[in-house]
Amino acid sequence: MLLTASLETLSKNVPERPLVLYSGGVDGTYLLKWLVDRSANPLALVIDLGANADPAATARADTLGVEVERVDATEEFFREFLPAAIHADAYYEGLYPIGSSISRPLMGRLAAQVAQNRGCDMICHSATAMQNSGVRLSAAIAHFLPELPLAAPFLQSAVPRERMVRELAAIGIEFPYGVHSIDTNPWARVVECGSLDSPENELDSDVFQWSAAPDAAFEAGPEVIELAFERGLPVSLNGKDMPLASLVPQLNELAGARGVGRFSGLEDTFLRGKNHEVREAPAASVITTAHRALANAVFEGKEYVIRNFLATAWTHSVVEGGWYHHTTQCVRDALEQLDRIVTGVVRLRVFAGSVGVERLESPHGLYRHRLAGPGWPTGHTGAHGSLIATLAHVEELRRDDTADAPAPGRAAGDTHPTERKPKHDGEAR
Repeated sequence: MLLTASLETLSKNVPERPLVLYSGGVDGTYLLKWLVDRSANPLALVIDLGANADPAATARADTLGVEVERVDATEEFFREFLPAAIHADAYYEGLYPIGSSISRPLMGRLAAQVAQNRGCDMICHSATAMQNSGVRLSAAIAHFLPELPLAAPFLQSAVPRERMVRELAAIGIEFPYGVHSIDTNPWARVVECGSLDSPENELDSDVFQWSAAPDAAFEAGPEVIELAFERGLPVSLNGKDMPLASLVPQLNELAGARGVGRFSGLEDTFLRGKNHEVREAPAASVITTAHRALANAVFEGKEYVIRNFLATAWTHSVVEGGWYHHTTQCVRDALEQLDRIVTGVVRLRVFAGSVGVERLESPHGLYRHRLAGPGWPTGHTGAHGSLIATLAHVEELRRDDTADAPAPGRAAGDTHPTERKPKHDGEAR
């Protein structure tokens, strides 16, 4: 794969028909203008994941005379990509839910498909050197279409966003959110740049859209919700069965109205510096809290330690662009298999920015109340004898719990629409 990482280098070999991954933002719009100004005929690929479509994206491309192709990948996002993050309780360094780490591999795959189908001679994206999205997109594109040249010119060409906004405004393209960079998918809304460049600045409350401010969150009052899980994935909300594509948006609205899901943190970059960003992820906050509680109930201590190690390893790998790496996929499959017994119902209380577990139940739970049935050791057999008898009883229950679980390698997609289909999403086309 030939990577062009600066505008200067790209200007020496301007492609005739480049595909540009485009969301309607400042960087991507500036890149389209730059290409058009140099007589290229770019194709702007807009990928809809269910919550990220900028209604002004097509209009901005039209102003530049650029053709737009839109692809609705919402179903793929919820079927293939989001479940892996739920199985892993995927929080970056334990601080906040990952967002673009889930969506970029899908976008890269689709970019490779469309570029090949439309006969494009290059794929371009507008990720900067302070955004790990650059390596995530580039790695995914190279995995599926390694022979096509790739351009990420803002990796080395640092054009000030204020200048981009000013030049685009001069030709009638306005951005109501100014210099902020916003990335959105149904799982997380991430905002960076501008006043957020430094964590030393006070947070601008205007950047939040999915979550209520503290005063409004308190006035909304508490809400008690019940989430039911099957094989590690949420399948119903408040007793109503629904797919992830419906459940996640509803939870975003319900929990966001109560101020849940606001995060601020620093992400490590490949330049060794840290990038400050804020994000909103109300549904992710609730689902992860419930999933962790159920996992705690059904796994033995040593199982929980191993599971957490695998989940952390998987999360770090995908953050660094390794979604399609063989080892990453093996770890993902292991986490899915471990989650076969994470089934049950969790009742949570959301209020004023907090999520708390009120009760849970699971047919696979190892808590004493469930275990203290027929077969539970009784009598004065001594500490060692009681331990052996207890372990034997737990093993017997565990065999009963997993008797109907599919063998490793068998997909769970046959039993619930939110689960992954048999074919690996990493298979090259």
